[in-house]
Amino acid sequence: MEKNIHVFGHTNPDTDSICSAIAYTHLKKVLGTENIRAARLGKVNKETQFALDYFNVPAPLLIENIKPQVSDMNYYAVPPIYVGDSVKKAWDVMTTNNRQMIPILHPDHKLAGVISISDIAKTYIGLTDASVLKKHKTPFSNICSVLDGELISGTYPSPCISGDVYTTASIGENTVLNNMDLIITGSNPYHIQMALDSGAGCIILTDQNMSDIKLPISLSTSCAVICTSFSFFKTIKMISQSIPVKNIIINQNLIYFETDDSLDEVKEVMLNSQHRHFPILDEEGQVRGVISKRHLIDIQKKQVILVDHNEKDQSISGIDQAEILEIIDHHRIANIDTRTPVFLRAEPVGCTCTIIAKMYESHQVVPPQEIAGLMLSAILSDTLIFKSPTCTPDDIKMAKQLAKIAHINLNEYGSELLGAGTSLEGIPASELIDTDRKKFIIGKYSVSVAQVNTGDFDSLFSLKEAIFEEMKHLEMRENLDLCLLMVTDIVIGGTELLVIGKERWLAEHAFGLYKTDDSIFLPDVYSRKQQIIPKLMTATQI
Repeated sequence: MEKNIHVFGHTNPDTDSICSAIAYTHLKKVLGTENIRAARLGKVNKETQFALDYFNVPAPLLIENIKPQVSDMNYYAVPPIYVGDSVKKAWDVMTTNNRQMIPILHPDHKLAGVISISDIAKTYIGLTDASVLKKHKTPFSNICSVLDGELISGTYPSPCISGDVYTTASIGENTVLNNMDLIITGSNPYHIQMALDSGAGCIILTDQNMSDIKLPISLSTSCAVICTSFSFFKTIKMISQSIPVKNIIINQNLIYFETDDSLDEVKEVMLNSQHRHFPILDEEGQVRGVISKRHLIDIQKKQVILVDHNEKDQSISGIDQAEILEIIDHHRIANIDTRTPVFLRAEPVGCTCTIIAKMYESHQVVPPQEIAGLMLSAILSDTLIFKSPTCTPDDIKMAKQLAKIAHINLNEYGSELLGAGTSLEGIPASELIDTDRKKFIIGKYSVSVAQVNTGDFDSLFSLKEAIFEEMKHLEMRENLDLCLLMVTDIVIGGTELLVIGKERWLAEHAFGLYKTDDSIFLPDVYSRKQQIIPKLMTATQI
């Protein structure tokens, strides 16, 4: 099955990040891309949830990493062999598929164990013990299968062999067998009659022309009669291979992997194991195939499309091990490396969904009402209903077009949308500092900038002590040089900037923060991209 292409925005996603992933996924599907799905890298915030609920669109799939897994390896499948199947059937599968090891399954397709070439080899020495089939509870059906034979008469009294195996050469004329025993004889009429008179429950006739079976004597018996084209001596050699594989499988200290195991985990186990081949199981515990150490260098990287970001530190864990197909963004071009050329569309507009709306337009695709509504929500959120300095004429033009398709009063809906995400009441400080948070490498410094839009400044000051405590934990946990939180109020018209970090001098130089203060109000500041990051970059050059 072809794997999905995942489309996602940055970690700690905002409305643009979620809605652009959904909208671009829809456009790609309309244009013919299959196996593509929208995803998200974090919790949906209250503002974004309002938009999703308003337009009745489910949140995208949450993914936590994009690291290669066992399911990304080009493992090989093998025909299923079950515990009741014969050793010969297992041997045939292994030789036909050129496999040194195969997994053996229970009837419910779950893993029972494994067998290797060396495990089977010891059964190929022929019939050395008359009771070998009985000891191993061999299914009667395995006899015909192994001997390429045909049951031409009668029935065996039990599903499994419950007697010993004889040949006409090993019994006398007056020997009496029981109805569970088997006897092997050639095509000589005398020997066939001896077998019939023995009382055995199954007679195996060798050296027969299977396309035109003509027996030298008539059969008047209720016992099972099997004909095979194999010679007398080959039959003796082959019959022991009818024992079920469950008797020779290895199921102690069995090493196997699951399809969602990461390659890092698999490598460590493989390199410390004496085995070369390993079964792989899916999430339901069913066997999917076999991998070997050579598969570690044959990986199908996960394919992704990035929207609303292009910085490694803002993306998912394992992004450097994925195949990036496209990037759609409205931020600076930063530090994500690609091994092959990609489609890159980056424009200096206020919102990624503005770019995507223009792509719908250029492809002459009219988005459905709910997709238009989500793109509109993203533009209104990112531009703060066109009040942000990042807002461009393109944002306003696309927003008005989308509002018509979505049947939305632009200003009324915008106020409801931003209002849904502005209350700080009841939000833990740890969640506030992670809301729409992005990491940047500015010069040699690692900087985190989170932004919360609110109309509830009073709640901010009651939470300030707890917020700073969480910011200190974040600084230590991620080894940050500077940690900032923008609390933006479009009613008051500005941003309260909270600052901690060993390199807080950057904020002092960039924004005039006093050494004795831990925050500063910045009037008419709304944009992290245009009004915070550029000033910090300038400060690093002082």
